[in-house]
Amino acid sequence: MKKLLSAAIVSCLLMGSASANQQLSTEDAIGMAGLMVCDLFYSDIVSEESNTKADIIRKLMAVKYKTGIADMMMTQKTSDELDFYISHFNSSDDNQKKSLCAEAIQYSQDSSVASLGMR
Repeated sequence: MKKLLSAAIVSCLLMGSASANQQLSTEDAIGMAGLMVCDLFYSDIVSEESNTKADIIRKLMAVKYKTGIADMMMTQKTSDELDFYISHFNSSDDNQKKSLCAEAIQYSQDSSVASLGMR
C-alpha cells in the first residue's frame, strides 16, 4: 500500500502547475520519479549501503528541485510513460529495483541541470 501511495504522490509532484510554461521531458520525469521511488525503496532497507544510496538520491533530488522541475508541465504521453515506469518498478524484484535505482542515479548525475526539461 505504501508503494502505491508513493506512486500517486510522485505523479502529483511531477504534474506541475497549470501556469508553468516549460514542458517536462519524459526522460527527466522518469529520472526524477526514479529518484523518488528509490528513496522510498532504500529507506525500507536497513544497511549502510542503503543509507549511502538514500543520501546520494536525496542530494540529487534537492538539486533537481532547485531547477524548478516541480513547476514544469507534463504531457499526457509523459504521464502515461511515468505511470508505466512506476508500475514496472513496483512489480520488480529487489535486484531489478536496485538496477533501476542505479540507472536513475546515473541519469540524474549525467543530466544537465541547466537544460533540465528543455531537451
